Amino acid sequence: MNLRKLLTLLLLFSLLAACAPAPVAAPVTALPPVTSPPTVTTAPPVTVEPTVIPSLPDGQRWMTHFKEDLLPFWDRPEALGNPVGKFPTKRCNDGTVYDKKSNPCPEIAKNGWLALDLEYTVSRSRQTYAYGVAFHLTGDPRYLQYAKAGVDYLRQNAFDRKNGGTYALWNGESKAWEPGPKFRNPQELAYSLLGISFYYYLTRDPEVLPDILAVKDFIFENYYNPDLNALQWMQAADGSGTNPLDKRLVAQLDNLNAYMVLVTPLLPEPEQTEWKADMVKLANLMMDEFYSEEDGLFFLTVNDPAQKSLKNAGTDFGHSIKAMWMIYHVGRIADVPDLVSFAQTNGPRILEKAYLAENGSWANGYEAGGKLVKDKEWWVYNELNQFTMEMALSDPSLARYLPHTTDYYFRYFVDHQHGEVWTAIDNDTNQPKAGALPKAWPWKNAYHTFEHALIGYLTAQQMNGQPVTLYYAFQDKPAENTIQPYFLRGDLSTLKTESRDGLTVYRAEFRNIR
Repeated sequence: MNLRKLLTLLLLFSLLAACAPAPVAAPVTALPPVTSPPTVTTAPPVTVEPTVIPSLPDGQRWMTHFKEDLLPFWDRPEALGNPVGKFPTKRCNDGTVYDKKSNPCPEIAKNGWLALDLEYTVSRSRQTYAYGVAFHLTGDPRYLQYAKAGVDYLRQNAFDRKNGGTYALWNGESKAWEPGPKFRNPQELAYSLLGISFYYYLTRDPEVLPDILAVKDFIFENYYNPDLNALQWMQAADGSGTNPLDKRLVAQLDNLNAYMVLVTPLLPEPEQTEWKADMVKLANLMMDEFYSEEDGLFFLTVNDPAQKSLKNAGTDFGHSIKAMWMIYHVGRIADVPDLVSFAQTNGPRILEKAYLAENGSWANGYEAGGKLVKDKEWWVYNELNQFTMEMALSDPSLARYLPHTTDYYFRYFVDHQHGEVWTAIDNDTNQPKAGALPKAWPWKNAYHTFEHALIGYLTAQQMNGQPVTLYYAFQDKPAENTIQPYFLRGDLSTLKTESRDGLTVYRAEFRNIR
């Protein structure tokens, strides 16, 4: 262990002792407190084993997690589709493809809606993103080929070239892309751009940028409702009982999260200035319309002021902390200090609410009335960890959570037999929740776990004083000040080109990640 890393770990251990919000238990069975026995000559000696404190994962630990725990589940023929890029929306927990007759795995078959012959754009876009992350971290051209295949499939099939925007799903029964333009929502439209946007970030391929710009314009032109001060849910009622004027947090938040925060710094003018203004608008309206000062949380659907209170509505920590994370980055990109300060001040207060000292993990959220939900969902856990990891770069006291929360994640969320992570964990047993959805379904793909590993690697390298190495495949070398490590910032110390299987790969090394 080098001296810098040793000093870093010693600092973090001291922070654990000095700054912990509550006595922290390791994610192992802790010994009860031992008090001094009465002074009697016959008392046997008492031996107390020291509490095991997990170490803060370094960058190599995150790379091992990525390559051994996550990647194998997605780097196999069953995951790639036929043709490659037509990624299957759902797979069984052992990684095989669900088939109603030959492979009716119970984790899918018992969920009637999941067993339907539907293939979702969100899922395929998320898997496209994941292969982009795999190339970003390893430099293996094969993963960029998979990402490009996903981009091509989506652009050729899921983009509505007649009406604008994108389709949400392919219905295998009706043999049609659905739904019609009036019945799509901004959240699914935003996530249709996730994979393509990450591919653009890696390559700056000018061919795909017009599609990103067009869908973004489609969303803001058709869904922003000044009377609501928000993007509304749909353009028309679809007969399901859903209110098209629903004011939902995800309609705003996931436009930032899925593509705007990543793509905006890369855009030419005047698009960059326009997107910055729209991002600031979304950040402010999220705070105005969905954030409760009293509860310190964001609420999911607020059609009535009463829905913005734990007295009447539940909410999860995942959307709240993701909103803080996006507001923080909007403030940095658009140079709005008040947004940065809002997230830096209020985000850690959510961490205090979410942290469970009893087992060193994150809780999921609150039920209406304020009861804490201690069972965990993978994406909420990922979002809480990611925010904490990045904020700890500027506020090292927040690193006190990470040895415990990441250790819990590696122990209990990871499926150590077949790879990837479970959808939900029971807090009482630390086991996958009975009846939980499988590891691959329309809204659970590789996206959250791969982003979690990427942020983990970036921040751990910085905390240990080590450089970050990432790979790009620019079609034309861009200005070096636009080459940044994902949502974060860093100083580009070296940029070298390598030929790998006929692909020109840019190997970038960053320092001073922030």
